[in-house]
Amino acid sequence: MSTRGVLWAILLLAALALVVGVWKRVWPDVEMGKRLAENNCGICHDMTDTHRNRKGPFLWGVVNRPAGAVDFPYSAAFMATVKAKPFVWDEAHLERFITDPGSFIPMTRMAQRETGHPLAFEGIDSAANRRDVIAYLNTLK
Repeated sequence: MSTRGVLWAILLLAALALVVGVWKRVWPDVEMGKRLAENNCGICHDMTDTHRNRKGPFLWGVVNRPAGAVDFPYSAAFMATVKAKPFVWDEAHLERFITDPGSFIPMTRMAQRETGHPLAFEGIDSAANRRDVIAYLNTLK
């Protein structure tokens, strides 16, 4: 292969790598979201269609469900927030919550910094990982 052919092959591979990288950042990966949700949420939340509460309310059907709608003993902080400004768990609210639960709902039991609870959830830093988790939660219907 000529030097020119090698250069074109390298450019083509670089372009392909760039497209794959952009694709992974733009389009959510539901399987990755499932693994992330199981590891980050599954400790306290049931994600099956059995609708069982555990340390936290079940997450089956959470997307577009009104906040606080599950029969569950929510924290006073959570209920005060929901009563002051009702909302549904749409993708935007889920994004804000799983980024940093304590800044979205101060003193919620999920925020380890405020509550000191050893199993509390501090958030997911990666926007791509949050997008993957939300894509997975969207499948729980």
